[in-house]
Amino acid sequence: MSDDYDYPLSQCDVADKRALEQFRAKRTVWRSWLEEDDHHAIWSTIQQMVWTDVAFRSLTAAGSAGTSTALQNPLMAEALINGYFATQILAIRRLVDGGNSDIISLRRLLKDLKAHAHLLTREHYVCHDGLPYDFARVQEEEMSAHLTQGGGAIWAATSGPRAWHSSQMGHEQFDKISKVSADRRQRDDRIASSTLSTIETWLNESGAAELGKWSNAYLAHAGGPTARQAFSNFQVTVDRISEAIRNLARVAEALGAYVLWSSGRLNALMATAQFDPFEGLEGPVMSADQQTAARVLWDQLSDDRDDCLASVAYELFR
Repeated sequence: MSDDYDYPLSQCDVADKRALEQFRAKRTVWRSWLEEDDHHAIWSTIQQMVWTDVAFRSLTAAGSAGTSTALQNPLMAEALINGYFATQILAIRRLVDGGNSDIISLRRLLKDLKAHAHLLTREHYVCHDGLPYDFARVQEEEMSAHLTQGGGAIWAATSGPRAWHSSQMGHEQFDKISKVSADRRQRDDRIASSTLSTIETWLNESGAAELGKWSNAYLAHAGGPTARQAFSNFQVTVDRISEAIRNLARVAEALGAYVLWSSGRLNALMATAQFDPFEGLEGPVMSADQQTAARVLWDQLSDDRDDCLASVAYELFR
């Protein structure tokens, strides 16, 4: 865990080094869930959902524009629609999974933060990786030393015990999440319960939970009549999915950029394409010869799937 930080505990300006060690260990785990897990990092999941949402809407808008294109082919439309709804809803379901086992989700991250809110103190928040607590004193010392050396251009540290400006920014941000004014700062100030409650409200009202429950009845599980009845009047739409994604992104931004003072997207949620996403779409999907070959393959594959049933009776009753 200590490898995630540049400065050892001994160089961190906090009173209780053991408590800081606990905070750093938890923060490492929380940041891993948000950013670093190879398969299910929260931000990677959300950004992939955003990309898929933008791509799907762009393609379907072109396909419904009235001009005859390959996008209107039933197989193309079926693959696009089914793929979009399945991948998006399952991703939403994973993000709101509230289990306490070995899972990664926004819901679990928020629950774990609330359970360890006592570790989210001002001195831990600001000084967890070497920044000074008293930035004003360090600033004064740095400025005095600079003037003694003749003045001129100054290069301020951005990390470590002399990085007074970074410390100042940390204090100012913690003022907001702790709801403590600058003139009343204390080392043991804690994150305000109302801050986490606000984020939890955003998550609860995101619309994601309803989509996750619908998935349990129709997509992730084969729900029976009773399970399906609960969603008899529930319509899964592209707009509902898009709104849930936007709301989940807001929750992740609040937790990453502000509560953990770590990783945010700062109005840059959509990835920048490193290629032309519409390259080649001006041409046909298949030539006439390719269509003929595709029809032959279609028939071959259909016959193969049908044949898997041919020997059932013989092998069952022999």
